[in-house]
Amino acid sequence: MERLFDSLPETSVTIRIDPAASVAPVREALTSIFDTEQVTVTTGSADQAGEVVAVRDGAVVATSPAQSLMESLLLINSDVYITGSRPFAEASLPDVVAALHDIPFRLCGYPASDSEKLLLIAMSRVIERRAYEAGRGTLRVGFQQLSRLVDEPGTYSVYEQLADTDLAVHAYGVDDTALPADLDLTVHAGSSRLHRRGWFVVFQPATASESSTTSGGESRTTSGATAREPVGLFAVERGENDWGGFWSFEPARIEAMTSIIEELTATSVP
Repeated sequence: MERLFDSLPETSVTIRIDPAASVAPVREALTSIFDTEQVTVTTGSADQAGEVVAVRDGAVVATSPAQSLMESLLLINSDVYITGSRPFAEASLPDVVAALHDIPFRLCGYPASDSEKLLLIAMSRVIERRAYEAGRGTLRVGFQQLSRLVDEPGTYSVYEQLADTDLAVHAYGVDDTALPADLDLTVHAGSSRLHRRGWFVVFQPATASESSTTSGGESRTTSGATAREPVGLFAVERGENDWGGFWSFEPARIEAMTSIIEELTATSVP
């Protein structure tokens, strides 16, 4: 697994925050999550294009309102996703957060933090939404425990919708429950470290500009560019509720994620 992290580029990103914006919690959250020499969070200028600006390798690559970062990182908790109170169609991340692709992060969940693990959940929903909008391709998801699919109403609702497309959906995790027979997924149960400790959502589209037809007969055309692009999140629990990971939009890196998942979950040896 670590070879995926070893291959990440040595790029650098500076997050500049408008000094007039009341975003101290955002600064603290980003600094904590990306506690690395590759990311610097600093005060920007009052006349910058957005309240929060991402500068990558010397060039501005994204801007976002401070409020959007507050809402995605701090002002909600994971329950809005787990219960399904936030609609699937609203899953999104601010551009500044998306711009931190291919950079390792570290997240601590409860009890160390109530909010930081939210980024994992939010990024997962963004990828699931992209897969749904594409309608075709392959989606590989690590649940750690397969029971999450049935115990979390919001998650179950999302995967009901995903199963109702022409996507090939592969679910990985410990076999701790019986999944409903009408949930059309390919299940890879096991007890390997990646089964137990892997949090990944990896989408590889089929081909550009394909249309898909749901089992109910409704046609959906993949016209948006993003729905035709691969994206992957790969994270590993290295300690109790302590996650290290990254996300990527790079096709070769996403192919490498897929290879690792298939290799390490091929058997159930811990």
